[in-house]
Amino acid sequence: MTKYFVLLLSFLFIIPAISAQDNKDREKMKEEIQKFKVEFLAKEMGLSDSEKAKFEPIYNEYDEAKRDAGKEAWLFERNLKKNKKDASDDDYKKLAKLQQNAREKGNEIDKKYNKKFESFLTAKQIYQMHQGEEKFFSKMKEMRKKHRHGKGSKSDRPHIGQKAGNAPAPMPPSPMSYDFNE
Repeated sequence: MTKYFVLLLSFLFIIPAISAQDNKDREKMKEEIQKFKVEFLAKEMGLSDSEKAKFEPIYNEYDEAKRDAGKEAWLFERNLKKNKKDASDDDYKKLAKLQQNAREKGNEIDKKYNKKFESFLTAKQIYQMHQGEEKFFSKMKEMRKKHRHGKGSKSDRPHIGQKAGNAPAPMPPSPMSYDFNE
């Protein structure tokens, strides 16, 4: 389990670099994170290789649908946070409506995909999947927070690929280079 958290921490060094990379690299990084997430969930759920083979494509569809359902609300909220001073009460009403719609869409997606998952997973495994998602995001959030705080201001820190004094720093290993069975 410690390996998972070390891997998550390594992503904290990679994620800020994504904004400086082109879309192709960003997509590759998203794919690696998604693969790591599926590996993490499969381990949390105790899936056999055959169950994992069925789980992965359906879970990837499910995860993408959930992201798409909340994307508009997330983008609007992000913009609102950047412009708090200029935000009106109507902006907050719109955000509340977008978030409510996203939750409703998310609930419909859950119903649809839970039926698909029930065809080959036990109720306990589906529960473990949802708990594993919460655990995954909680650890990612916690590690991002630790990484961002206690490191000085952004201008004081070297960028990814740099050490103090402009010497290149080694990039963290890819999550795909780890053996999850150890």
